[in-house]
Amino acid sequence: MTESRGSGAPDLDALIAASEAERGKLQETMVVSQAEGTVAAARQADLAAAQLAARRRWSAAKGLLTKAQKNGAAAAIVAARERCDRAYTELTRISDAAIHEMQQITRARIDSLEPLFDQMHRTWAADSAVTDALARNPGEEPPARGSAP
Repeated sequence: MTESRGSGAPDLDALIAASEAERGKLQETMVVSQAEGTVAAARQADLAAAQLAARRRWSAAKGLLTKAQKNGAAAAIVAARERCDRAYTELTRISDAAIHEMQQITRARIDSLEPLFDQMHRTWAADSAVTDALARNPGEEPPARGSAP
C-alpha cells in the first residue's frame, strides 16, 4: 500500500485513505484468488493425468486382446477380454470422477469471482470519488451523478 502524504484538505485525505484501503483489500482478494486458481489448476492437471493413465491402460489392454485374438488361444482371449473390461470399467470410473470434480472446481472458481468483482467495484468507486474530488474547484459542490459537467 502506498503511504499517503496528505493533501491538506481533510475531506480529500479521507477519500484518499478510503481509496487506499479499498485498493489494499482488492490486492488481498486478488492474491487469494490467484492462489486458489493455482491450486485448482494443479488439481485439474492431476485429474487429467489420472484420466490419461487410465485411458492408456485400457488401450494397452485392448492391444493385448487383439494380440490374443490373433493367436487364437481361447483361454488367452478370455483372460485378455476380462483384463480389457476391467481396464474400461476403471477408465469409466476415473473419468466420471475426474469430470465431476473438475466441474466442482470450475463452479467454485466461478463462484469466487463474485467477491472479487464486488471488491473491484468498491475500489473503483473509491478511486472515482478521489478523481471527482480532485476535478472540482475548491469549495465547489460535486456534480450530481449522471449530470453534465
